[in-house]
Amino acid sequence: MTRTRFVSLSRHLPTGRIEPDLFTLTTKELPGLRDGQLLLRPLAFSVDATLRGRLTGIDGYFLPQIPVGAAVTGLAVSEVAASRHPDHRPGDRVVSEAEWADLSIWPPRGTRLEPAPLDPRIRKPSHALGVFGLLGGLTAHTGVIEAGRVSAGEAVVISAAAGNVGSLAGQIATIRGARVLGLAGSERKRRILIEDLGFDAALDYRAADLDQRIRAWAPQGPDLYFDSVGGEVSRTVMTTMRRPARVVVCGLISTYNDDAAWTVDITPVYSNGLTLQGYTPLQFPDALPAALDHLVDWVESGRLIPLETQRHGLEALPGAISGLFRGENIGKMIVTMI
Repeated sequence: MTRTRFVSLSRHLPTGRIEPDLFTLTTKELPGLRDGQLLLRPLAFSVDATLRGRLTGIDGYFLPQIPVGAAVTGLAVSEVAASRHPDHRPGDRVVSEAEWADLSIWPPRGTRLEPAPLDPRIRKPSHALGVFGLLGGLTAHTGVIEAGRVSAGEAVVISAAAGNVGSLAGQIATIRGARVLGLAGSERKRRILIEDLGFDAALDYRAADLDQRIRAWAPQGPDLYFDSVGGEVSRTVMTTMRRPARVVVCGLISTYNDDAAWTVDITPVYSNGLTLQGYTPLQFPDALPAALDHLVDWVESGRLIPLETQRHGLEALPGAISGLFRGENIGKMIVTMI
């Protein structure tokens, strides 16, 4: 028997803000491996807003729920410590769902993804979760190019532009020849967008005259809005858009703590003749291999700059997910174990 520490869920949270005390760090004994299983030693954990939907305890919610007392799970890059799986040997590095634990057995409860070998082109393990990851660069790439169909000369607005997906989506739109305006909440973040990432402009999403500022930047109205926040900010942006234009919904992080998280005022959709599309990268499976090739080439050539906010150690995970919803991250929020 192997003893390990893990982060468990203390209680469900139907609504409200995630705080670190929602989680408990405890220990358990791991049984021996059965056929098809792996013992994983994590190197880096992905901290993602999608976790919020798994904490509600509401039957029939849009994501499977984590039971109270159970280990929290998420995407991670891990080293295989022991294996009874025919496709993986000790020492291999894999990307998979994994428990928030020092050591854990794959598959965890409810997983639907097979472990994927770490692509040899990825030198930094955390990049497999961020710029080259399904919930990072691949989401940004498919959102801008496949769902958003961005083209040269278009005006594009990106919400949560200093976050994981937004920072990459804005750069990809720039690479495609679009003019890009990012929305971010601090002067430091807005400066990074313009000076480091090549955005054409950046605005404070909390500005009382946000609509006027967007219209001053794009007098004819934006052609594409890449949305990761939802709520009143997104409604404001949509009122400024040209007719017709496109809205790609990547996420609604500003509403995840609300009772009416999925309520949308469609008035600007109707009045501006907007096409509103929600998506995930898994809707475009045929595009993913080429998307990864593009991302690797752009990073290696310096055309795409991945940003990360790193915290260290298993104890940092509760604060990291809480901090994500407070906007404490610039780029991808990662917790490393090495």
